[in-house]
Amino acid sequence: MNRIKTYIAPTEGERAKKLALAVMDDPRFEPLEVNAEIPLDVQFRIDCEKSVCFEDSIGCQAFPTTTVTKIFNAEFKEVSDYVASALAPQGHLYMQLLAAREAGHPCIVVVLGGDNQVADACYQSLKTRYHGDELKYELESYKKRLQDFEARCLANGCPVMRWQIDPFSRLLSTAHKVLCENTMLDYRPKPAEGERELVAACGLTKGIGPETWRNILVEYQLGLFPRGDYAKPIEEMAGIGKKRAAQISPLIRMVYANRVRA
Repeated sequence: MNRIKTYIAPTEGERAKKLALAVMDDPRFEPLEVNAEIPLDVQFRIDCEKSVCFEDSIGCQAFPTTTVTKIFNAEFKEVSDYVASALAPQGHLYMQLLAAREAGHPCIVVVLGGDNQVADACYQSLKTRYHGDELKYELESYKKRLQDFEARCLANGCPVMRWQIDPFSRLLSTAHKVLCENTMLDYRPKPAEGERELVAACGLTKGIGPETWRNILVEYQLGLFPRGDYAKPIEEMAGIGKKRAAQISPLIRMVYANRVRA
């Protein structure tokens, strides 16, 4: 797997240093580079090979590969800057997110603080202009407007994350999952050995429960079948040694002229 390239805008100063340290400690990422052309503060990129399926002139399926670049953008906001740029009439953060969304890549806003810090920033912004009940009203208004702003950001594919603890390492973890590995399989159930086939069968369908599948599996076995006319032998696949191949091979069924052979 290629390592993820990380770029940061030239004006980030102390935040660039902290992100650089986080990147140095994470082998999934290449060293941080400065780039003045990215739309937000940080950009992550990775080149991936993608198979494209189509039929050629004689009707055979072909699976050529092409290289695609996947991109994930992030914007850092100190807490006070976040409140001002999100709610001020100039719409500064809106314009930044508009540019990022128009680029067509997933993006995120990282607020470098938690809920309490955001609430305090709202208070600091309003306390010199309002007092008493009027201040309470304006604080509640700020709270509701920020809730609405963040809900709209999420709905438009650019969530706002209030990360007070370990924001830079959390950003790297998020970037890796967005670009490389978004499956939840690491958190799948770990059943006893006798239940593994039943759990796998239940995961294949919606609305068919374990009782029905248990009866089916008395008569049938789950198997692996080639997707095309040819499938690479298990032992020739990357990352699969003799031990794993021996576990997988009994599940494989090859199809020859409408006949299935083990």
